[in-house]
Amino acid sequence: MHKLLNKILLIIMNIGTVLIAVLEFSNNKYDRVMTFVAIFPILLIPFFITKTKFKLSDKEIFLYYVFILIADFIGCVCNLYNNISWYDIFVHFLSGMFTFVLATIIYRYISKERKNKFLKILFCLGIVALIAILWEIFEFSIDSIAHTNLQHNQDTGVVDTMQDMIVAMLGGVISSIYIIFKG
Repeated sequence: MHKLLNKILLIIMNIGTVLIAVLEFSNNKYDRVMTFVAIFPILLIPFFITKTKFKLSDKEIFLYYVFILIADFIGCVCNLYNNISWYDIFVHFLSGMFTFVLATIIYRYISKERKNKFLKILFCLGIVALIAILWEIFEFSIDSIAHTNLQHNQDTGVVDTMQDMIVAMLGGVISSIYIIFKG
């Protein structure tokens, strides 16, 4: 059942993206070209993951596609982020839930400790926090490089906060590289 639903979601998002892109381009609107292009590799992520040791069930892939439908297709391609003020907060809330599910899948593969629910919850919440931070860094970087305003950082003064988070993450990455090579 989930396999069929996955195919249906893929068809809807691929055809829908092409149709909306054609409509936008026919009206000489080219400001969301990257939005239309980006969805296609995002839809391929489960395919590449299943080629590794991390096997995803059809149900897990379905959850991924539902999130992409809500966050990327409806939010970006159909442009709900710009048309409904609370949509971004709603999607970030859902992303925390979906990331927690993803973290439980990762935990299942890497942990031998299955009975300690506190450790599992701590690990999963850490992954949720990490993904949220990395996403914000990604958005900030795109804003800085492409001179867009995804984060509305000109309005909120988030630049200093993002720079602090990026530098802190960089310090952590450099420290972890040192530890890895020191042995």
